[in-house]
Amino acid sequence: MKATREFVLREIAGEHILIPVGETAQKLHGMLNLSESGLLLWNTLQEERTEEELVEALLAEYEVDRATADVRAFIGQMEKVGMLLCGEEKE
Repeated sequence: MKATREFVLREIAGEHILIPVGETAQKLHGMLNLSESGLLLWNTLQEERTEEELVEALLAEYEVDRATADVRAFIGQMEKVGMLLCGEEKE
C-alpha cells in the first residue's frame, strides 16, 4: 500500500494537517489532523509499504511493544477516506 497524492501535508501552528486536493477535495470537505505517530506512518507510506513495515517503523521510533504498535485502525481510517493506493491501483 502507498499514500495517494490526493492529500498535501502542511504544518500549521505546530499541527500536521493533511489537506485534500484534486477530485478528493470535491468529496472530502475539511482537513485531517495527524498525531505524531500518524505523521510517521503517513511519511512512511510515501513509498510502497506493507502493514508489517509500518509496524516496524513504529517499533523503531517509539518505545512500544508489537501489540501496542497495531496500525490496522490507522490503515482502516485511511482506506475509508481514500488515502491509500493498494495493490494494482495506479495514480
